[in-house]
Amino acid sequence: MSEKGEIIFQGVAASGGICRGRVFVLGRRHLHVPHRMITQDDVNEELKRLEESIVSTRKQLTDLHQSLREQVGSHDADIFEAHLLVLEDHALIDETTKLVECDLCNVEYAYQKVTNKYAKALESMEDDYLRERAVDLRDVSNRLLSHLLGHAEEDYPYNNMREPCIVVGHDLTPSTTVMLDRKMVLGFATDVGSKTSHTAILARALKIPAVVGLHNISSKIESGQGILLDGHNGKVIENPSDQTLFEYGHVIRKNEDQDVRLAKVRELAAVTLDGHEVTLAANLDQASEATDITKYGAEGVGLFRSEYLFLNRSTWPDEDLQTGVYAQVAEALSPDPIIIRTLDLGADKLSTLTRTNGEEPNPALGWRAIRYCLDHREIFKTQLKSILRAGSKRNIKIMFPMITTLSELDQALELLEESKQSLRQEGKPFDAGMKVGVMIETPGAVMIADTLASKVNFFSIGTNDLIQYSLAVDRTNDKIAHLYNPTHPGIIRSIRQVIVAAHKAGIHVGICGEMAGEPDFVPLLLGLGVDELSASAPLIPQVKYLIRRLKIEESRALAEQALTMQYSHEILEASRTLMQRVAPEIVN
Repeated sequence: MSEKGEIIFQGVAASGGICRGRVFVLGRRHLHVPHRMITQDDVNEELKRLEESIVSTRKQLTDLHQSLREQVGSHDADIFEAHLLVLEDHALIDETTKLVECDLCNVEYAYQKVTNKYAKALESMEDDYLRERAVDLRDVSNRLLSHLLGHAEEDYPYNNMREPCIVVGHDLTPSTTVMLDRKMVLGFATDVGSKTSHTAILARALKIPAVVGLHNISSKIESGQGILLDGHNGKVIENPSDQTLFEYGHVIRKNEDQDVRLAKVRELAAVTLDGHEVTLAANLDQASEATDITKYGAEGVGLFRSEYLFLNRSTWPDEDLQTGVYAQVAEALSPDPIIIRTLDLGADKLSTLTRTNGEEPNPALGWRAIRYCLDHREIFKTQLKSILRAGSKRNIKIMFPMITTLSELDQALELLEESKQSLRQEGKPFDAGMKVGVMIETPGAVMIADTLASKVNFFSIGTNDLIQYSLAVDRTNDKIAHLYNPTHPGIIRSIRQVIVAAHKAGIHVGICGEMAGEPDFVPLLLGLGVDELSASAPLIPQVKYLIRRLKIEESRALAEQALTMQYSHEILEASRTLMQRVAPEIVN
């Protein structure tokens, strides 16, 4: 029999990278749940088993959460906080309890019946995001059912992996993904999923190449076969030809060469060829990651997301705890500055501490960030006092998120002054002259940027939300994600308007959204006049390399040209052309 030729499976690029190896097909794990009739005397014992299994599952999920936080930081690890909320969901527990009591059936059968009903309802939704949440529900359900059925962790099929391989499956649940031995995983390929699926998010966080949405690859390919996985372009190639291997070998070598080039600029300044300096800072999710920032050549922290201190807790963090964490980061990065964003819970950031009765119909436009803080002033003042105390003899700045009105800023500044007065009365040292900034994240804030600038020391433009709010696009919704467009003329003009207002008032302005870490946008942002770029730490060497090959005058010419353009693709192409002309060796 002749050898099969090259076969290409096209899916969705979920996590960049290229790998080649043997396949390990991870079959679906089917739990056999028996249906037993019980007596009225057995009900309490069945419900006790449920409570005990919830406790065991909670511990397991908490351990997974902590393990992932240590690997990738809090932002991506918070997938498991959502799982904990599913586990504790009163509707699931109450309905299961009622079924056991009324139908006199064993608790695992009742729980599976209830969770299957909700999972099927989610799977029938038109919205891709909601359909993917069914995966989370089934993941939690199977984990709890495994406890009820007495299954050991050793029974899981991934324990049969004996060599590094590319894992192929119908889908990979978040808990399975995290529990795989990373030394044994070269890449992921799944039948289902999208860029917003938790498999994709975790693969990117763990820096493992991944392709999702391959339809039926798990049934078309067998364990032991050799494949090539291209996480950049969403391809899986079975029996790659010599020519294909040669071409991909060239791409891999280009990536390796780029890593060497980037390593050489990490400790150098972010300055253009004609002497224009740009501050290049890092975004930070939690204190434990602070020491990693220096490895990438960042000049401090442009955005410290303080939310992780408030997540997965049953009580609010007190003043001393917060002060210690903020001071720890400042000490680790001294003398470079850190900008601490005050609490921004709400919208997509879940917390057991902020759960209310009933879901908000549109949380992105709802009770979040500064709005929540101004309604909970004691919680807010505790954080303000902590930041002020941590700033004593340290280079800390404070930043308020989601400011949309001058009144909100006035109230926040008034509470900051009250916090200073409290610290004076308590005799605690603090930074009385701490610099204060606001995030510009909404069209309303853009329109009053000149007024806001008169009240603060700096701006930071949060491009992720600014784009989302300006264009009315939920970027996690695959049906409209293509409309999320950073180079929309309205976005470029908004950024320019904010920068002009800031500079006219004599204050510093930075960008802390994803645009700051994208090479295609760097020439344009520099030309628009931004003073600082704050990006994910691993992206900093690439951005710095590009800055050091640009001239500020050509970036300014690009920006002036972009401000006259009418189409997004024209602006993107102009910026990309300049980027590729000065640094063609950068691999996208």
